[in-house]
Amino acid sequence: MKGFVLMLLCLLFTSSLFTQSLHVNFGFLVKAKIQLGNQNQALKVSANTLIVGQYKNVSLESGLSFFSGYLFKKHNIKTKGFHYGYDVFLLSGIGNNNNLLGSSFFEDPILLGKSKENQRFYGLGFGFEKEFLPQDVSDFNQRLGKFLIRLSQRNQSFNVQFKNDFRAGKIFNGQGTDFGATGSLTISYSNIENLLNAYYLGVGLSLFTPLQDYSKTPNNPINSDDGSKNVWHLQEPHTNTFYANAFVFGGFVTSHFSSALKVGVNSKKIGAYVQNKLHDSFGLNPRFPWDVAAKDKLFIEWSALTFSTLQTND
Repeated sequence: MKGFVLMLLCLLFTSSLFTQSLHVNFGFLVKAKIQLGNQNQALKVSANTLIVGQYKNVSLESGLSFFSGYLFKKHNIKTKGFHYGYDVFLLSGIGNNNNLLGSSFFEDPILLGKSKENQRFYGLGFGFEKEFLPQDVSDFNQRLGKFLIRLSQRNQSFNVQFKNDFRAGKIFNGQGTDFGATGSLTISYSNIENLLNAYYLGVGLSLFTPLQDYSKTPNNPINSDDGSKNVWHLQEPHTNTFYANAFVFGGFVTSHFSSALKVGVNSKKIGAYVQNKLHDSFGLNPRFPWDVAAKDKLFIEWSALTFSTLQTND
């Protein structure tokens, strides 16, 4: 949050000194969303700001989002109550970019772009997000760190977004919990065809695990490779909330409306394979008790939202 404010002040100050070379664009969005699916169901509103600064062949992108809403289901758990949170990121890279395609990193992306043929950006960055859930699921209030890559040419953008709750100094600012929405990876392509029509599509993987019970010896036989690996026992009451979603997604955006769909498989076999590799390779023992004998399930999620935007055109 402090980094976002500092960058904003820096851009405003330097713009008065280098008005011939520095270009700054702002985008502001207000969104209202309905989300329906077999794992998450919610109503949500959010306010999002994106700032892009370009000086010669160096560009910065920074985004800040605040959101709130009412939950009916979260992480497979039925619940009723309000939630809120924030999301912030900062990227730097090369290119003559003063486009607003960094908006594709927001959840439920609304693609803000401009019809300029010479736009390009090759950059990477970091961010973090935090969500505060209703009391009965508040154990899963987590801060997730984010690593971001964005490569764009004109109004086309290729994005990589990795989220995890691990912490690496002050650069990757996860909470270090190793449970809940512990990790995800999405790779996407977006294209703004004109100022009124855009679309995006991609693939993703997201993992969720219950809370481990530190008071018990990690000798759970499930996913232990016949007792050769240490495996956590879990805390009640949410012991059966594991999921590993491997999915494809896509969406389209018009002038004031957007809709998106995710479809895939919820496979505990995939979850066990991915997390076991990480825990066994990097010494993050014990494992989690993924039920690898469980049948795969359908994962589906649809969302629709309406929005209003305001943006500069430097």
